[in-house]
Amino acid sequence: MKRLLKEIRGLLILGIIFFILPFVLPYRALATEVIIFSLAVIAFDLLLGFTGVMMFCQASFFGTSVYLTALSIIHLKASLFLAILIGVAGAAILALILGSMATIRKGSYSVLLTLAFNEMIYFIAYQWKGVTGGDDGLRGIARPPLEIPGLFKVSLASETSFYFLVLFFFLLSFYVIKRIIDSPFGRVLMAIRENEARAEAIGYNARLFKLLAFEICGIFIGLAGALHVLFMNFAHITNVAFDTSGNIVMMELIGGIGTLFGPILGAFLVVLASDKFSAMWARWPLILGGIFVLFVLFARGGIWGIIVSATKRFERSSLSKKVGFHIIAVSKGESDN
Repeated sequence: MKRLLKEIRGLLILGIIFFILPFVLPYRALATEVIIFSLAVIAFDLLLGFTGVMMFCQASFFGTSVYLTALSIIHLKASLFLAILIGVAGAAILALILGSMATIRKGSYSVLLTLAFNEMIYFIAYQWKGVTGGDDGLRGIARPPLEIPGLFKVSLASETSFYFLVLFFFLLSFYVIKRIIDSPFGRVLMAIRENEARAEAIGYNARLFKLLAFEICGIFIGLAGALHVLFMNFAHITNVAFDTSGNIVMMELIGGIGTLFGPILGAFLVVLASDKFSAMWARWPLILGGIFVLFVLFARGGIWGIIVSATKRFERSSLSKKVGFHIIAVSKGESDN
């Protein structure tokens, strides 16, 4: 019960912060982009931070969902939830295929396999111009209203209304991922991360658990992709490019691996820095790369690690002061006697 109350309190605090965010940032579209990439990064954190599996095919799941969501709206005139469902289902199927192949190998071989898959999917999307639009992309993707037939219909044309829809999906996804991590299944994932050989020795099928983590990661990154195309009203080839995978990895490492809250801070910093620096300098990725290098070299725990270390240091100093004051008071009392 205490754990549930703690989770609800954490989710409520997170919800309040994101509720205020669009009114604090220069424009609401920036807040929407932050929250969409936060969703993608916490999904990746489940795989890397809690399972110990690295990959570079995030853009495959993200971009596949982008294209399928866009195509379902353009050609099938799909409703909002159906379009999102089609995009997420496509990403889930792809995650199952790529995950089953990538988990055959371990370490750098597995990472290189995911990178190769991502490049292959990018090439297919680039060449299949009749479907994906190639380098021109798919334009004019209308954002369907939020509708339950016979009950209500809400337009999502305004950035504010769409932002709060994205916020709903984000908070729901965050809660589900947090519950997965705190479950016995999540404990097995962490055991595999710490020592895969020992986890297998006590009877767990490590490859199966890694494949399931791969699948969950693909589903939630696919959800982020579906929301992104509805946000942009445009599907472009960059959504399946390595840059998207690289940005998600960068957000994860800057925020803090295996922290769940850290990746949100990482997504906020990278999206905000990209927006500011791109307006100032054409070669702004150099600045972003420099920030990334500094975190890798001097702050391996990311932003969240810095916050945790500073909090512990403050608590220790406060405790030492209290102990010091107590000793002084006791000594003074004894001297008075």
